[in-house]
Amino acid sequence: MLDVTYHNLLESPPEDEATAWSDLLAVLYLDRSFGERAIDREAVTSYLVTDRENQGSIYSAVARARENARGLRDRISTELWEAINRFYLDLGRPDLETMVVHRPYEVFRTVKSQCQLISGVASQTMPRDEGYRFIVLGWMLERAEMTCRLLAVRYAGLNNSETRMGFHAWVSVLKSVSAYEGYLKAHDASLDPTSVLEYLLLDREFPRSVLYCLRTVEDQLNILAGPSQQTAVGRAIGRVRARAEFCEIASIVDDGLDEFLESLQIEIYGVANEVDLHFFKSGTDLQIHSYRSA
Repeated sequence: MLDVTYHNLLESPPEDEATAWSDLLAVLYLDRSFGERAIDREAVTSYLVTDRENQGSIYSAVARARENARGLRDRISTELWEAINRFYLDLGRPDLETMVVHRPYEVFRTVKSQCQLISGVASQTMPRDEGYRFIVLGWMLERAEMTCRLLAVRYAGLNNSETRMGFHAWVSVLKSVSAYEGYLKAHDASLDPTSVLEYLLLDREFPRSVLYCLRTVEDQLNILAGPSQQTAVGRAIGRVRARAEFCEIASIVDDGLDEFLESLQIEIYGVANEVDLHFFKSGTDLQIHSYRSA
């Protein structure tokens, strides 16, 4: 999302910059914590990438992942640990802050490549045991919730846009979740907002659509907890998956997309809480961007 926002602003009028960065902070739930600081490219990019005090920054996320992986060295593959540790060390480079300011596109490319590498290494080197299934649960719940959040923020600002601006903005939405090429294969060159919503919410084959993620979560939970829907976690994922699977985009838009996306986010977050309570003895009230390593 940082990469897409940065490149879009290279061809946008200067007056669009503050709005674009503000929207990005809102999507990431970091608009309030950013505070009253001046909103510009350097300030927002540094805050989201290198700020060690910001629990939602890339550095903070990777540092926590590294600490958690270090505590589970006997449960993960050597290759996975080395990939995570290398990512952490790369983000600790003394010249990273300078690169974020002067060559942000290189930093964005490195971060994306490292995340994809870690995902691939985990997929190719870990046995399909409980540990791996919880990794998949985390990936899919976060993807589903973030896609809802992205659509809620972007749709509110783009629904009444001019045709040309709206077209490029929806392209940006698709690229923000690596969905642009997949969408074109499914819908040719027709970039209709309703079709974009349907693709990102309900497509059964795109791995970042909300429905795909929820179906994957349900499959993993059926293995971890058994197929019975009598558990709280089974009922929670069953409800939210069914709600997404059997909805109609036209009806959602007519009845209020904002309300639908907000309630879907709440239900997805509820599934994450039920997973925590069902599988772990010290169930906690989860809070976004406030996790601490033990």
